[in-house]
Amino acid sequence: MHTNIEINHITKKYKNGVTALDDISFTVGSGVFGLLGHNGAGKTTLMKTLVTILPPSAGTIRICGYDTQKQGNEVRTRIGYLPQELAMYPSLSVFDFVNYMAELKGIRNKEAVREVLEQVEMLEYAKRKIRELSGGMKRRVGIAQAIIGYPQILVVDEPTAGLDPEERVRFRGLLSRYAREGRTVLLSTHIVEDVFQLCEELAVLRKGHLFYAGTSAALMKQVKGKVKILHLEDERQLIDLQKKSIVLSTTYDRHGIHARIMDENALFPQATSAMATLEDAYVYCMGGKIHA
Repeated sequence: MHTNIEINHITKKYKNGVTALDDISFTVGSGVFGLLGHNGAGKTTLMKTLVTILPPSAGTIRICGYDTQKQGNEVRTRIGYLPQELAMYPSLSVFDFVNYMAELKGIRNKEAVREVLEQVEMLEYAKRKIRELSGGMKRRVGIAQAIIGYPQILVVDEPTAGLDPEERVRFRGLLSRYAREGRTVLLSTHIVEDVFQLCEELAVLRKGHLFYAGTSAALMKQVKGKVKILHLEDERQLIDLQKKSIVLSTTYDRHGIHARIMDENALFPQATSAMATLEDAYVYCMGGKIHA
């Protein structure tokens, strides 16, 4: 598999003394690659470093073989970027906004604008003002401006946060289709379901450190056979359980509490086995429910 992104020993320290990224290294090939982590894990800082908005304090990043610091212009022509909060001009129409963003990239082709709007299912709303759009529609316009010119790398930061289930499914389809033909989509999110549906490979950041990089299947193997369901009578028992085991999740009903736990050393023979999920593996990486 051809490597499109190479991240080598990246560290980012801010002037206030905060270390947002600490010696991060991994590679990304074609397809959709997931970057998981809680808010504050360093995902957005890494995204901004990748797209040349922020310089790293140490280390190097190569995009399609080009160094982000020494060959920034070459890198930027190969990257499309949808930040978590994209500033839009509310008085512009959908078409005029995407056309304006295209011109900033040196693309003066109105047919190309119509083409990307059709791809994100927004062509019929081309004359509608940005201020009149729903949140999901604005995200689709955001994707349209990011993919204009069909860059090799598409970087998207929390694209489905706050969207309803129908829009989330639509977004997954958009990203999956774009990742064809050797292109790369780097999906930064804290929504495990999006990564599960789209990504064969992922990286997990935890407090600025790289906790895991590899396939989702290999990550799930780490918890296979160790996930159990334990019935509890009340909150007191739950508090006591959290001192002995990683609690992945809890559900409540009129009979008590059902705790989904990591039973690595078979300490709870009364618990029943459960099928492990990617979310189980992720919560386990993060230190359990009480730390999530």
